[in-house]
Amino acid sequence: MVQLGSGFCEYEPGKWSYWLYCPDGTLPILFSVLFALSGVAHAYQAWQYRSKYMPIYVIGCSLLSAGLALRAHTARTRDLESLGLLIPSQVLVYSGPPIFSAALYFVFARISYYVPQAAPITPYRIVRTFISLDGLCELLVGAGTGMFVNTTAPDRQKIGQGLLRAAVILQVVLFVAFAYFATKLQRNATRLGIKGDWRMSLYTLYVCGIFIMIRCIYRLVEFFEGFQGDLILHEAYFYALECIPMFLSTAYMNFMHVGRWLPRKSTIYLLDDGVTEAEGEGFQDNRPLWKKFADPYDLEGIASGIKSGVLQLMGKKERTGFGGKGIRNGNGSGNGVQPGIRRSSTRNLEEGI
Repeated sequence: MVQLGSGFCEYEPGKWSYWLYCPDGTLPILFSVLFALSGVAHAYQAWQYRSKYMPIYVIGCSLLSAGLALRAHTARTRDLESLGLLIPSQVLVYSGPPIFSAALYFVFARISYYVPQAAPITPYRIVRTFISLDGLCELLVGAGTGMFVNTTAPDRQKIGQGLLRAAVILQVVLFVAFAYFATKLQRNATRLGIKGDWRMSLYTLYVCGIFIMIRCIYRLVEFFEGFQGDLILHEAYFYALECIPMFLSTAYMNFMHVGRWLPRKSTIYLLDDGVTEAEGEGFQDNRPLWKKFADPYDLEGIASGIKSGVLQLMGKKERTGFGGKGIRNGNGSGNGVQPGIRRSSTRNLEEGI
């Protein structure tokens, strides 16, 4: 039997808690309401700015709000020995942050559509790669939570702990890659002299991402410490390192909504002067349908792009412009209108030069 930690209320004599402490019944109500209000605000802002990708925040806020409401119900009824209440509450709370991460990936893809000259990776590849792996995080969370919180089955608990560790590690790796591509885009834009208010949307991603990363590190340490660690045995850490950072992340997006600086259509892009907007067909994956299913991340294009870069470094191939029959440029012409963009043999944008 594991030791019990400290919550914000006192245990009843002889009472056991699967929560490993006596959870508070007031704070989860407060945060549940806060996340619900943020979700309502996101729903309105998604309609106001016609942002098709921002309702994802509504889903994330709903999951966290529901999970915390269930936590409050458990605490107030003192039904602390019920796995039927603990497991769904934990699954909902654990599932919210990856949803917020997915929203940031969609925002970054939209920024890449808007400033294609500086995009370090094609927007459609951002969505396919990051969102699919983020979905894998959700599957690992759902599969691992029920086993992890059940302290009466040590063998299954270890499996659950491993699954949750893998989920958080994957989320951290995704965020590190996301930070690399975001800063790469910013450096490319600076080098190309592309300025404008759109940069505020990038800064918003940085701030929201930092709060999510704080939460990820907290959960990573918690899962590696296990049931004897300080983080899981003290309720205060849950609110300080999970609820507060996640609420600050979603609330900051409310106050600094990217819809203020990004166009409603992905076919609208910014010209090199950083002021003039134009509209075209945007990025399109014009590969055959069977290739899209067989190679959704266009690994062939990535390999070809690497090969092209190596040949350039060896002086065997001149730099080529952006165009061709695959991913089309902003005006749909397929010619090198956007300078400094390298393409692969499969005509997919690879990396801003």
